[in-house]
Amino acid sequence: MAETEPFRIEVHGPELPSHPGLYGAGEARCRSDPGRSRLESCYAFASIGVIVSGHFDYRSPIGQAEAQPGVVLLGNAGEEFTYRYLDEAGVRRSVIALDEGLLAEVANDCRLKAAAFPVAALRASRAATPVYAAVRRLAAAGTPDEEAVVRLVAACLRAGARAGPAPAADARRIREVAALIDSRPAEALSLSVLAKLAGLSRYHFIRAFRAATGETPRQYQIAARLRAAADRLMDTTAPITEIAFDVGFNDISHFNATFRRAFGTSPRAWRRAA
Repeated sequence: MAETEPFRIEVHGPELPSHPGLYGAGEARCRSDPGRSRLESCYAFASIGVIVSGHFDYRSPIGQAEAQPGVVLLGNAGEEFTYRYLDEAGVRRSVIALDEGLLAEVANDCRLKAAAFPVAALRASRAATPVYAAVRRLAAAGTPDEEAVVRLVAACLRAGARAGPAPAADARRIREVAALIDSRPAEALSLSVLAKLAGLSRYHFIRAFRAATGETPRQYQIAARLRAAADRLMDTTAPITEIAFDVGFNDISHFNATFRRAFGTSPRAWRRAA
């Protein structure tokens, strides 16, 4: 694949703002029609995408996922995939298409056997929040950030190598509860309320939720609030304090410290870099 070929996510998709020899990055938006049958497409380059908004079922040769806010989707060049919309809200993604030489170099340095992503998705979780942040920032930046994209690729390759298949038990009910948390991050949804929504005892719910997402319900709620704050910092000019309170943080100092731990920078610096 020639270096001069424009970066794009899908073979017949639009070109992305590109940094030759490294990557192309930007946003992808589309309307959704849950009444349509499964749609088919094919990756043009190895790709990393994060779901900012929307809900769809995603399947590829390396796995499947219910794509919703916070989920990281991974794909390899030439890999076909299918998807089916699950609501009418439309889909917004931040996406990165990778130069094959860059992917091979990072995979070799990580001592991985193949220069390819081994799984289709990383679940929305506190552990995936730095990946979400990196993709959002790279997609919004007008200048290349070589160090950031190398770290991002390494994180996705390593996370994919560690990830196992999602357990089937109670998966649908847990996904529905997780989607509710994502849509209403500011609400103080107690363990009792969440367990009741899932139709499970509190003990069973905690275990099932951790098995499905890799986190406790409380950890997932915090990650959802951080993603919502990061998106608003990039997409609006609202004061930082207002955003912190709106997404569910009651103390601005706690918000600043939690945001810095998750994203590696302060909310103010995150906004300036967008």
